[in-house]
Amino acid sequence: MKPFCKRGNISGMGEKALIARICSRLGAAVPQYPHGPGDDCALFASKNFKKNVFATSDAVILGVHFAENTPPRLAGEKLIKRNVSDIASMGALPRIAMTSAILSKDLSPAWLDAFCCGAGNAASKYGINIVGGDVAAAGNSFFSMHLALLGDSDLPPLLRRGARDSDFLFVSGELGYSFESGRHLHFEPRLREGRFLAKWNKEHTSKVTSCTDISDGLSGDICNIIPPDCKALLDCGALPRAKFRSKTASLERVLCDGEDYELLFSFCGSDSDRANFEKKYAKAIGKPPIYIGRIAKKTRPDEGALFLNFGDGILREFRGRGFDHYLRD
Repeated sequence: MKPFCKRGNISGMGEKALIARICSRLGAAVPQYPHGPGDDCALFASKNFKKNVFATSDAVILGVHFAENTPPRLAGEKLIKRNVSDIASMGALPRIAMTSAILSKDLSPAWLDAFCCGAGNAASKYGINIVGGDVAAAGNSFFSMHLALLGDSDLPPLLRRGARDSDFLFVSGELGYSFESGRHLHFEPRLREGRFLAKWNKEHTSKVTSCTDISDGLSGDICNIIPPDCKALLDCGALPRAKFRSKTASLERVLCDGEDYELLFSFCGSDSDRANFEKKYAKAIGKPPIYIGRIAKKTRPDEGALFLNFGDGILREFRGRGFDHYLRD
């Protein structure tokens, strides 16, 4: 299904009718007025939230996050899931969302219907109420939809800052070939893993000291959790490389591809603490966390943040980068 058409498009539909159409296709994810769309603000009771409240916002843009030939249902699902992945990385649960769409007038209503149905079904799956939003027009052949998502948790939040020298580094799954394999669409936000990590911190003295989701590539996102005076020492033989059509992801793909939506986290404790953590994690999640390296103090201030260990005793600095919207070639 093509997103744009010359005839029978959304031009002339009117903003109110367009919003009503989007809401109807989002289905059960949209609560009734006044707890959903229809007023200047959506009304929701404080009982919807527990102790800590979390907020995130992400978009899907045609040509950036999905291709024109992507089934619109899958693109809609991705809008929800990439936001849920942020909530998961904090150890929280998603609750309430608002959308904001920028649509060109030549957009196909049938394509938009399918996109919204995918988003609505995914929102219902994760227990999210979509309570309102906005639409605006753009030039020809343009589509983006943004989501602002609120979540909550009664557990200690998982933060990016908190890692320290000698912490172990883990990821929750394989990396690389996300776009080629279609995993950037067919992924599952790591809510169970995030909840396990947050619960672990509540119940144990050994701690998960930092956590983030991998959306911009391991080499980029790992810099978000490494303290300024430290560096990451990655064991290249331990990095989990995804496969695609009998090919195994190269080291560069593992480090730079992005859109993996796995969790990256650091763990502070003794070797016995680590062994106990891995055992309990595997029992709860169904597979163990994947150890990829450790954090160490920099030996000089101008050192980089990421070094690779190929098993030969020589550390090689990696200066590549993950995805950046404003640093693309």
